[in-house]
Amino acid sequence: MKLGLFFTLFCVAVVFFASTHIEMTHAQSLEDGLGGHWTFDKADTDAKVAKDALGENDGEIKGAPKIVEGIVGDALSFNGKEDYVVMGAATTGQDLTYAMWIKPAALPEGPKVIIWDDDPQGGGDSWLELLADGTIQTQRGGDGFGVFKTQTAVEADEWTHVTFVAAGEDDKKFLYLNGELDAEADGKINSRDTRSHVVVAVGHDRNAFIKPLYFEGLIDDVAVYHRALDDKEVMENYQIAFDVEPAGKLAVTWGTIKGR
Repeated sequence: MKLGLFFTLFCVAVVFFASTHIEMTHAQSLEDGLGGHWTFDKADTDAKVAKDALGENDGEIKGAPKIVEGIVGDALSFNGKEDYVVMGAATTGQDLTYAMWIKPAALPEGPKVIIWDDDPQGGGDSWLELLADGTIQTQRGGDGFGVFKTQTAVEADEWTHVTFVAAGEDDKKFLYLNGELDAEADGKINSRDTRSHVVVAVGHDRNAFIKPLYFEGLIDDVAVYHRALDDKEVMENYQIAFDVEPAGKLAVTWGTIKGR
């Protein structure tokens, strides 16, 4: 009887530690190459600063976006007129991933920029914009010409997880919606040896072209990677919002990464 109980407890322990190891491995994978993570949670955000969980590129808040309930903790609500966040010099190189949640207040009459990578060398070819038909568009290559967009439209007043991946070595760019690959095109970011400034919800004072294209709605949990995430990692990032783990089990969340 005691032997049977011991064996049962041993098996439970093995399963627990194995699952914990897998969860920690996933967390490590999501942390690899992470260049910045802005939760927009109330604990990390005030009227002037949106803290970077890595402590390297705190965002400077412009205007007066409100902290509201988000899909992963809190989010920032942008008014479409003067609200935006300058994230600092958060990107470099030709491999890049943006991941974030957006909830447009309405579909715009014209393009509205969600995120912009203001390359100091003049490339400026890493950006996402919401179009009037609800699709998400970005630049195809690094020469300033050509665009491609998602096949699927996002809905107004609904949360959508948006991921942009640039794989320089493969000369490819990808757009994902809710963890699923939705569009891809040939092209890569211009070669860069300096860091670029990332701006969320846009209206960048240094760029007259994008200054009027403010995003209106909610943005939550913005992450920037200095590498190209693969399909599995994109899906894992998307699923974080829905991971409600039983007590006692290690949850793979941005909270665990942020707490390191």
